[in-house]
Amino acid sequence: MPLDRLVPVLGPGEALAVVAPAGIVATALAPARRALPPDETARIARFRQPQDRLEREAAHGLLRHLLGGLLGRPPAGLVLVRDAFGRPALPDARDLDLNLSHGAGWVAAALARGGRIGVDVEGAARPVDWDALGPHFLHPAELAEFRALPAGARPRRALEIWAVKEACLKASGEGLSAVPETVRLVPDGAAWRLDHRGLRLRAASLVLGDGARFAWSGEAHLDVRVVGAPGVADAAGD
Repeated sequence: MPLDRLVPVLGPGEALAVVAPAGIVATALAPARRALPPDETARIARFRQPQDRLEREAAHGLLRHLLGGLLGRPPAGLVLVRDAFGRPALPDARDLDLNLSHGAGWVAAALARGGRIGVDVEGAARPVDWDALGPHFLHPAELAEFRALPAGARPRRALEIWAVKEACLKASGEGLSAVPETVRLVPDGAAWRLDHRGLRLRAASLVLGDGARFAWSGEAHLDVRVVGAPGVADAAGD
């Protein structure tokens, strides 16, 4: 579905996650639909790298486009607050949970009504020594399973677990403050489960066109719909 025609409609217990290339957001949405309030514009301007600014502008623009469509309000007037861990919220819409992510030229945004939601997008082009990094983010049981895989299968699996775990920890509210190697994801078919900090989370992921990984996680009762803009097939979560 074209981004400019995407108008979210969320009932209780429903969630939407959207992933798109940052450049698509910048060209597919009219400036008024992705406009940011002055405080966000000033915060993003402090980043030195142009790519960082582009991705952050696109991610926040996509999020406000979705929020504006859902609430029937101008996106530029939506001022977010952040908790101690940097997690965003809209003060006058407490029944909505929201999250965003960006990296490797991709951006993602998610909304949920009546439950927690988290998203993460991770690039695959940068070389990573997953064998060395594994002990620092994989639970011991996950690490044993990872080391049992053929060497050629390890990078794909590690990237998947990294993205899914980060989406879960963003849904729980901890984000980068968590100690990821203490958290164990439980496989559930093609998806994942995690009981953590009083939350029952479900998570899943998909591979994007360039090998990047997009993951989403929400409370188990949420009906999550995932939408990708051009080059990403629509998918339904459960």
